[in-house]
Amino acid sequence: MYFTKGRLRPYERMMQEKPKYENDHVKTMHDRDCQHCLHYNKQLKKCSKEKCVIFKD
Repeated sequence: MYFTKGRLRPYERMMQEKPKYENDHVKTMHDRDCQHCLHYNKQLKKCSKEKCVIFKD
């Protein structure tokens, strides 16, 4: 069933489009789960690397 007329037309157009994979970049350390990284220093509570080797930002 296609909704070619009326108020459901925008819904039909949305359903026929290709999906957009919008992956937002993770910015915070909590979201990155840095505490479980091999380079995380638990005593200093920060990464031992200057630039993250896992997240390229």
